[in-house]
Amino acid sequence: MAKTPKRKTKKQKAAAAARKRKGSIKSMLRKVVDKGSAPLAFWQQLSEKDYQVLNADGNYAALDYLGKLKVASNILTGSLTGRVLFSDQYNPSPSGQPRINPAGIANKWVGIGIIGKLYGKIGKGMKLPEASMIDRVGSKLIFGGAVGGFFDPPGNPGGYVSTANVTPNVMVQNRAQTNRAFATAQRNRGFVPSGGFDSSTGSAFR
Repeated sequence: MAKTPKRKTKKQKAAAAARKRKGSIKSMLRKVVDKGSAPLAFWQQLSEKDYQVLNADGNYAALDYLGKLKVASNILTGSLTGRVLFSDQYNPSPSGQPRINPAGIANKWVGIGIIGKLYGKIGKGMKLPEASMIDRVGSKLIFGGAVGGFFDPPGNPGGYVSTANVTPNVMVQNRAQTNRAFATAQRNRGFVPSGGFDSSTGSAFR
C-alpha cells in the first residue's frame, strides 16, 4: 500500500514560497541585464561627452521632459547621420556630417566586456557562478560599447559645439522677456538713456 505523502507545515510552505520568489526575482534581473547591457553601453558611450556640455548649461536644466527627450533624439540621429529632427534644440553635429571616430572603439565598455568574456571562459572550466551569463553579457557590452564609441566625438564636444546651440529657443525667450521688462520700466520711469539730459527738469528724468 502506497504511503500518503506528509503534508507540509506552514513553515515549510513559507520557505518554499520564499525560495520561489527569490528565484523569480533573480531570473527577472538576469533578463533585464541580458537585454539591457548592449543598449546601455551604446547610449552611455555615445552621449557621455554631449551630456558633459549639456549638464553644464543652465538652459538645458530649464527644459521640460519633452525638451530633454528632443535633445536625446538629436544626439542619436545627429551622431549617426549628421541630421537632427529638432533644429531648435542641441545639435551634436553642426557640420551636418556623422560623427565618425574609429579610435573611440577602444573604451571602458569594451574593456569591461573583455573582462567579462575572460571570466566567462575561465569560469566555465572552473564552474564559477554565473559564468555563462557573464560571458554572454560581456559580448553585448563589447558590441554596444564599440558601436557607441565609433560615433563618439573625439575630445570634448564643447570644443566645437557652442553651448549657444543647446537650447536656443529658451535663450531667445528669456532674452526677449528681459528686454520687454526693461523697456516697460524705462517707459514707466521716463528714463533718459546714459548721456541724455532733460533741460526742463535739470535731470535725467522727465
